[in-house]
Amino acid sequence: MTHIRQLAEGATELDRVWNLRPQFYAVFMDDYNRSIARVEPTLIELCRLRMAILLASDLDRSLRYRAAVAAGLSEAKLAELGCYTSSPLFSERERICIDFAERFVIQSSTITDEDTDRVQTMLTPEEFVYFVKALSVIDQFQRACVAFDVRPGDTVPPKMSGAFQPAPRPN
Repeated sequence: MTHIRQLAEGATELDRVWNLRPQFYAVFMDDYNRSIARVEPTLIELCRLRMAILLASDLDRSLRYRAAVAAGLSEAKLAELGCYTSSPLFSERERICIDFAERFVIQSSTITDEDTDRVQTMLTPEEFVYFVKALSVIDQFQRACVAFDVRPGDTVPPKMSGAFQPAPRPN
């Protein structure tokens, strides 16, 4: 962990870092959980994990969104995330939304009207607003975890445990 001289109390490394500002942590995580819950679970999980790969957020890569797992998202499909543009496991809708999430995380200022129009051929206007909001909180969370080198632990952080479960461990 970098840049932090003294940690707060907490069950996980995430809690010990973010509990330095407990009110912010509570409000942010409530917003985070509500934001991702407004988007189709499999779609937001594919985007969240693609963003985690690009940002090297080990904490996020160590978690799975329960609603996406319950909806049938498989580890086999997640293993193909790096080649989503050509893998037959991904729908056109998923490809377009993952591409948009990549642009969002790499340099959102380069997103064009054409990019947003393309996503909106797959999502309703309301779904699009919720999708972009979810990408925003995911991006903020992952960048903070990377900046403070928050590592995954043996348990899911309590403020995430209702929505997330540990990813399967590699054999």
